[in-house]
Amino acid sequence: MSFTDLGLKESLAANIEAAGYESPTELQEQLIPLMVQRKSTLVWTQSAAGKTGAFLIPAIDYILNNPLEEHQGTRVLVLTSRRDRVNQITYTIKRLLGEEQQIRTGFIVSGRPYQPQMRLLRRPLDLMIATPGRLNDLVDNNKANFSNIELLIIDDLTSIHKKGLAELIDKVMAQKPDTAPVVAFVRHDPEVTPYAQQLLSSANEITIEDEKSLLLQLPQVTYQTDDFTHKLALTDHLLDQLNHKPAVIFTNTAKTAKALADSLANHGHTADATHLLDEEERNLDACPILIVPDQEGFIPEMDGHTPVIHFEIPDKVEAYQARLKHVLGTEVRTEAVVLLASGTELNSLKKLEDFQGEGITKRSIVGLEPKPTKSGTKSGTKSTNKGRKPTNKPSSGQAARARKPNATGGNNNATDKQRARKGPYGRLNGGAQRKGGSTTGGSGSKPRRGNNENSGNYEIGGWEKQDYAPKQPSDKKVVIRYKEKKRRTLTLNKTGETETTPAASPE
Repeated sequence: MSFTDLGLKESLAANIEAAGYESPTELQEQLIPLMVQRKSTLVWTQSAAGKTGAFLIPAIDYILNNPLEEHQGTRVLVLTSRRDRVNQITYTIKRLLGEEQQIRTGFIVSGRPYQPQMRLLRRPLDLMIATPGRLNDLVDNNKANFSNIELLIIDDLTSIHKKGLAELIDKVMAQKPDTAPVVAFVRHDPEVTPYAQQLLSSANEITIEDEKSLLLQLPQVTYQTDDFTHKLALTDHLLDQLNHKPAVIFTNTAKTAKALADSLANHGHTADATHLLDEEERNLDACPILIVPDQEGFIPEMDGHTPVIHFEIPDKVEAYQARLKHVLGTEVRTEAVVLLASGTELNSLKKLEDFQGEGITKRSIVGLEPKPTKSGTKSGTKSTNKGRKPTNKPSSGQAARARKPNATGGNNNATDKQRARKGPYGRLNGGAQRKGGSTTGGSGSKPRRGNNENSGNYEIGGWEKQDYAPKQPSDKKVVIRYKEKKRRTLTLNKTGETETTPAASPE
């Protein structure tokens, strides 16, 4: 099927094909004919292929077929939830129109002066793109009137509703003429679905299931973590909450999977890495807790209710989707998929959120919160100096301190080496600050017992105890005394011979 077969204006169909759109997508094949017939439609998807073109092509076709020179206000209103979507829609309009075809467009977004936008609302526009926050302000102040619009497109009904701006949609729906059709894109949600069905009770419905839409329907939560030890404590707590229910844990590398399996075994969990198991044992019946590294390219069989923990977040969204291929679209899932994000994985988490088009719910567990930094930010986040160029050159004061010998007569290199001697997963002695039970330190460190005075204020498994109180530091003081060395100086006497005189002792 080609775009010409969808009932579009021939010149527009030619421009669409010249812009690189070879054939319509599944959504475009279903939605464009309904919009050409000016029928209201409820589309159950949020990220189907060709979504922007699916509503812009018939909207532009309608404007080109029904030109109006003299009118006030906008004819087609597109409501979208994000500013970046405004740029995407504007770019697509330019691609779809030829050099001889032009329509009058404008956009209203937050962060821009009100006066130019109020004047824009009074101009004769063919198509306006608006974000709900700023438009709601203008409507409340009687600066916007949509009693003459001819088509309403709601690009993201779910996000607009969750931002608490469904009232704006109600206001526009009350103002628009009854003859103006409405096209709304929405995904199934316990709160939004009843509202959308009531809003467009007599509209046609289209359902498009793709991987991105299925991923958005999956409940997901993320916990910010400090390091491997913190992730281990959270994982141990979450597995205890499951009460021996089989679960799958994903890691990026086989090395992390093996280390995690050993650590969970020490905490009493029956867990093993899949790459260390025989093929017939790589299932939840043989091993209740499977730790699956991405390196092996193996995904175990899971049902829609299998608990899933992402111990590490992959850098590519495709790898994240591959992990969940047996879970997506199977059943209505109520238990959330858990993501553990350390400071080095925040970029990967942002990529995933950008792909989905919305943020993932953040949670924390009492007693297992990430440690705050001196600046008040959460542990793992990086502070940036806006407007400054990063430099590795030390200041003059830093250079002087680096050259200055310490009290023991040496320099600071030994101290720096001690600070740099961390465990295999980033914390000094493998996380002794969080849990005193670390039995192995960094490279070259000696084994330590978890309950002595030098093991920190945390006890092995302390987070599991309801009445646990941190161990109070010892009152014992260490006094370091320094000996003053005698110094001898060389002087020249009148005859030119050298003499040695003892230096005066300090009082």
